[in-house]
Amino acid sequence: MRRTSRFLLAMCFIMAMTPAAFAGLSAVGPFNPVAPPGNGFPQWYTDANGVSVDLPIPPAGDGVAAPTMIYAPLTATSNAVAQAAGFDGEAFYFMARNPRSFQTKYGRVTITVGLEASYASGVPAAGDQVVFSRIRIRAAVGVPGTYTFFHPWGSESIPVTAADIASKAKGINFTKDVGLTPGWVSDGAGGWTAVAAPLGFHSVLQPGNTMSTFIRAVAPPPPAGWIGDGVSNSTFTGSPIGHNKFRLEGPAGIDLDGKGNNFIETSIMVISGHIPATLTTPLPLSLDRVTCSFVGGVENIDLWLTSKQGAAIQVTDPLGAVLATGTVTAPRGTYFRSFPGTAKTITVTVTDPLGAFTPTSATTNVIDYLNIIQPSYSLASRILTVQATSSDFFNNPINPPVLTVTGYGPMTLDPLTGIYSLSAPVTINAAPPRIQVTSSVGGSETAPVAIVP
Repeated sequence: MRRTSRFLLAMCFIMAMTPAAFAGLSAVGPFNPVAPPGNGFPQWYTDANGVSVDLPIPPAGDGVAAPTMIYAPLTATSNAVAQAAGFDGEAFYFMARNPRSFQTKYGRVTITVGLEASYASGVPAAGDQVVFSRIRIRAAVGVPGTYTFFHPWGSESIPVTAADIASKAKGINFTKDVGLTPGWVSDGAGGWTAVAAPLGFHSVLQPGNTMSTFIRAVAPPPPAGWIGDGVSNSTFTGSPIGHNKFRLEGPAGIDLDGKGNNFIETSIMVISGHIPATLTTPLPLSLDRVTCSFVGGVENIDLWLTSKQGAAIQVTDPLGAVLATGTVTAPRGTYFRSFPGTAKTITVTVTDPLGAFTPTSATTNVIDYLNIIQPSYSLASRILTVQATSSDFFNNPINPPVLTVTGYGPMTLDPLTGIYSLSAPVTINAAPPRIQVTSSVGGSETAPVAIVP
């Protein structure tokens, strides 16, 4: 009982802290043509761990013998769209299911999780292509109440009534699908236009998708080029919250496993997923702020950027000298680094060590940041007073930047304090609500004007 309590406390903490940070897949590949000879689906998807799975034409494997993708096989009645895709009705970029031995004492349990390619109408048709993530559990249980399904991306609370137990499902029949929006719209001229993000094929990249990663087989290991062979029972990894197992837990005191426990759990799954040979999508990179500062007697460059967790960073000056290196560790891809440097232009390059993306570089100017000391307008003297400082003055006091109050002219620098000032007469009906200060080094800042006696 004590061990169960500790587990519940740990799980509650994990589930409370993590879902928002890891929600949504990371990237989607180019789209194949919507009509034959294409299959109309994205070529691949990449998860938050940098793992990619694809949907080749036709799907890899025969659906039976390892290694194989999981898909509906073609039949004699399969239409032209299905024939072009190589499958009829559905195929999985990624799929995991439980072994048959995973059961409650009341009967069978079926867990299916995956990233599925299918059709909005249920029948292969051009323009109806959809890609969605699925988390599903069906389980026979014998006691009404609230059950909790713990999976690698979080948990689901599932109420079960007596009517549910008496139904064909024999208890739990839970499905969470995200992304059931067709990826194409007609252009009105016989062609097709891809649906823009966040809908269509991009839906599974959004925060509403709990499934942010693909779980991958560990023991026995999958063949090269696969995350799972589609046939073998294996342990797995890939949970963004470190919960590499599935667990169904019932109300306290019930005997769910036939051994006196109110839960069943497994760390074994059958996993399928084919890894694409090459990807050509650039690694995301946003330079959010690049400014200079003077810290502890050293001239520094302060860098904020957003990329992908795990991205390797290199910063160089115009001559190619390396100024700084680092790695993005934050799940959301945010990164900050302050390092010595006087360069006014830098190039930032991000590289994916897993090889899922091609490197991306961006060059930007290093500008100063401005601090505006509360500007004011005097009702008595009708004088607008503005004071400000520039981070570049402390880096370059011999040739300091020029600060200007937009609409009112350049500011005067006190070389001893580094404070820039401006006093300007302004008629009362022209007093500004805000002022803007700009710098010859590139900085810009605004601030509201205080009214004083």
